[in-house]
Parts: sequence; C-alpha cells; structure tokens
Amino acid sequence: MEYLIDAAKFTGNLLMRIGPVMFVSLFGTELIIRLGAMTYLKPLGRPMARLSNLSSHSAVTFLTGIGSMIAAHTMTAGFHRDGKISDGETVLSGVLNTVPFHFKEVLTFHFPVILPLLGFKLCMIYIAAFWTAGLVKLLFVIFWGRLRMKRPEGDEDAFEALEYHPWENGYTVESLTLLIKDSFAARKGMFTRMIALLTGVTFVVQVLVNLGVMKALDRLIEPVTTALGLPPSVIPPVSVYIFSPTVGITYMANLVSDHTVTDYQAIMALLAGGLIMIPVTRLRRTLPRYTAIFGIRLGPIICLVTAGLSMVARLLVLLMVPLFY
Repeated sequence: MEYLIDAAKFTGNLLMRIGPVMFVSLFGTELIIRLGAMTYLKPLGRPMARLSNLSSHSAVTFLTGIGSMIAAHTMTAGFHRDGKISDGETVLSGVLNTVPFHFKEVLTFHFPVILPLLGFKLCMIYIAAFWTAGLVKLLFVIFWGRLRMKRPEGDEDAFEALEYHPWENGYTVESLTLLIKDSFAARKGMFTRMIALLTGVTFVVQVLVNLGVMKALDRLIEPVTTALGLPPSVIPPVSVYIFSPTVGITYMANLVSDHTVTDYQAIMALLAGGLIMIPVTRLRRTLPRYTAIFGIRLGPIICLVTAGLSMVARLLVLLMVPLFY
C-alpha cells in the first residue's frame, strides 16, 4: 500500500508542476493566435517547411517550440486531431519541436549551473553533446521528411489559416475577456483529456519504479564505466546523475576538486551516464507527458524516436572525446 501512496504523491506533485504549464501553454497559445501573432512569424516558418518537405503546420509548431516545447506539442496534437497533418507529419513535428530546447538549455542551465561546477572546458564538451543532439534531430527530420513525406498540392498555409483579425470585417472592438472565453472553449476538452492521460500513465510508471523494476538499470553502470576504463569512484555520482543531473554533476565536481578523478574521467563518466539517464528520464517523465499530449498510439513513438536520437548524439560525443581530449 505504501508504494501506491508514494506513487500518488509523486503523480500529484508532477501535476502541480506540469498542469499549470500545460494550461498556460494550451490556452495561451490559442489566445496569442487569436490576437494575430502568426502574421509576424510567417516569413520565418515557410523556409523550414520547404526544407523538411513538411506542411507549414509543422513550421508553426517549430516556431512555437522556441518559446515553449509543451505549447508546440499541444499545437501539433491539435493539428493532428483536426486532420491538418498526418501521423507521419505528427511524429516528425514532435521531433522537430524539441530542437530549440537543445540550444535554449545552454542559457538556462549549462552556463549558470554547469560552467561554475565543471569549468569552461568540460562545460563546452557537455554542451557539445546537447548541440549535437539538436543537430541530429534536425537532420533526421530533414532527411526523413524529404525521403518519405510528400506535400499535397494546394496545401493550406497554416500561417494564413491561423491569422485571426477580430477587429476587422465589420466587428466592433472585441474585448479581451471574450477572446479568453473563446480560447478556453476551443481547448478545454483537449486539456481535460491530456491531464487524465498524464495522471494515469504517470501513476502506473511510478508504481513500477516503487516496485523496483527500475533498479535493474543500476547494474548497468559498473559494466559501462569498466569498459571505458573509469575508476569505481565515478559510479556513485553517475548513479545520482541518472536521476538528478544537477546533483550528480555537483557530486562529480567535488571529486574533480579533490583530485579523486581527472577531468577526462569525469566528463567520460557523465557522458556514459547520459546513455542510461536518457531512457530512465524518458520512461519516468517524458513518456507520460507525450502520451497525454499525442495519445497512446503516437506519444510512445515520438518519445522513442527522440530518446534514440539523443542517445546516438551522446554516443557520438562520447566516442569523440578520447580522440581529441
């Protein structure tokens, strides 16, 4: 019974953090669209759509992802639900929406947190792994889009379709209150479904975690570090890093400061730990969110593709460090 209570608490805490963000993203995006924001973003979005051979709807969500990845995902799911984009376009858009995150994270996490802990050289290697992941995802979308996607003739321009002009066409000035009500009415059903799925999937995954299903991953750490010739002292910080990167990096930074491990051993251990951390975090956090947003059928696919591409990028950087360090 205790593991069920713990799972319920974890789910409740997650909903308290993610629920408001999803609410603001979903309704805020709808409101911004109704205020005519798409008019100004049109010149930036069309080249991306042509390059990846996707419809302009994917360009709209990509630009939205610069401000909020959750908002971009919810908009993509809305386009799919309305029949504007196919299953394949939805998957590629879901991947494309994550690309801005890999470059924004440098300003919001790497420089303010990792740079003071690991120093400039190790921080830049760590950043390279994130940038490589963003580049790999972008290249995947372009390659797969041009290989498999075919834009239909007379494709609707999503930017024009989303251009609302509430004060034109004979209307009197529409109040902000009415715009908010219209935005809420347009997205309240989708928000309810998303929250219900997020609650259910998160609870089930956390119950599995509390039952010890995830502990099998701990046994993967030692063989990985041993294969890379790393000392046993890196195992504790890597174990922590898998579940909390900030705490794990802090732990590793202390070992570097004490000369227990070298800079090379520290960055290799963190990159290797990332190969285990990515599937763990995707299962615990990303899978419930993506399932809630994209549905039971497409959510896991998008989660799997993004996780796989991130792991490929991390592995590439891990293999390159010994060559150039």
